[in-house]
Formats: sequence, C-alpha cells, structure tokens
Amino acid sequence: MQLVANQQLVKNRVRLGLGFHISALAVFALGLVLSTQIDATRELPWESWVAILAGLGLYSLGQTQLRRWGPRNRQEEQLGQAIRTLDDRYKLYAFLASSLPDYILVSPAGVHVLIVRTDAGQIACVRDQWNKGKGSGSRLMSFFGPTLGNPTADAAKQLQKLRALLAERDMADVPTSAVIVFTNPKVQLRVEGCSATITRVKELKDVLRRMAGKGQNVALSASRIREVQKIFDERMQAAHSWR
Repeated sequence: MQLVANQQLVKNRVRLGLGFHISALAVFALGLVLSTQIDATRELPWESWVAILAGLGLYSLGQTQLRRWGPRNRQEEQLGQAIRTLDDRYKLYAFLASSLPDYILVSPAGVHVLIVRTDAGQIACVRDQWNKGKGSGSRLMSFFGPTLGNPTADAAKQLQKLRALLAERDMADVPTSAVIVFTNPKVQLRVEGCSATITRVKELKDVLRRMAGKGQNVALSASRIREVQKIFDERMQAAHSWR
C-alpha cells in the first residue's frame, strides 16, 4: 500500500484557521476595550456588538478550517496503518485539493472515497438515517469538534466530485464507490439497510479485499490500475498549496 498526502496544503490551511482564531481574539479584545469606555449604567455601544459578532464570525471560520485540516482530525496515517499490509495496487491519496474528497483510494476494485468519522459510542445507520446513542459525546463537545452529520449524504456528494474528475480524463467507466470508516476504537455500529459500505477502521483491510474480489472477478487489471493512479499522481504533482 502506498500513501501520498499534500502536506503543504494542510499546513497552509491550518495556518489560515489559526489566523482566523487570532483575529477573533483581537476583535473580541477590541470589543472589550470599547465596552470599558462607557458608563456601567449605559447599554453597550453598537460598536461593541459589531465587534462581538465579527469575532464570532472569525472564530467560526477558523473552526471550519481546523475541523477539516487540524492535526486532531486528519486520519490519513491511521487509514494507512490499517491497510499497510495491502500490496502496491492500493494507493491512498490524501488532500489532493480542497475541492476534492479528502481521502481517495485506488484499488483493484476501482476508486473509493473514504468518508472518515471519529465518533465514539453507539452509532446507528438504519435505511440511511443516522443517529447517535448513549456514550457518543455531549452537545457541547460536538460544537467544538467534528459532528456525525449524515455520512451517507456526504458520501454521495463526494462521489459526484470523484466521478466528475474521472470523466474529465475519459475514465468514466472506472468503478467508484464510497466507504464510510469509523476510526474511534470505542465506536459501536448498528447498520441496517444502508446504501453505503460502513466499517470500523480495523476491519477496513478485509472490506477492501472483499470488494476487490479474486481472479477474473477483479474489476481493474494491474495496467488499468497504473493508468488510474497516474491521473491522481499528476494531480498531486500539480496540487496547489492553498486550494
């Protein structure tokens, strides 16, 4: 298994997120200073309210960047570790571009989008409806960290981006799929009638092997795999450091 990542893009996006947070603190401080310039019996001046709202907006923008690109939320190393014993026909691309799925895996079964979640506790997917049960974290923690959302909808959206990229290179015939991967060892999954493949990270290797098949049932030949990998290798070489 091979793993390549656009490290410069990740570093720059983290810096951007931190920059938003620092700006938010500066704006909050400005609002505090303005509020101290008036009589305590009077209402806050409108400038202070503007500063508070602007600070919240900047903080939210920073959180958006860090939730996706921050060190705590990046999972390429954990994914790579889970499938490290697979052969070189499997190649994982991380953070090719901000407009593409974060984790794209080329394998004998085709090209997969890996939708990663770090949630713990009881997680249920019943006919593509997702719910979190007990032990899945508090609402307060979900505000500061990644949220479960709807992984099935995210998978469908990211698959559209992947298929569009392949179609641009006249490879619309290459099989594509999405795999939803939970990386937290404390997660408990209940899956009933869901359209996407769902697994824990420790079982990802076996899932990929089953999807690949054997002998004549393998979707992509070795030469075809190299052709597909070449598309993403070229995309990685031409990758931008900011987008």
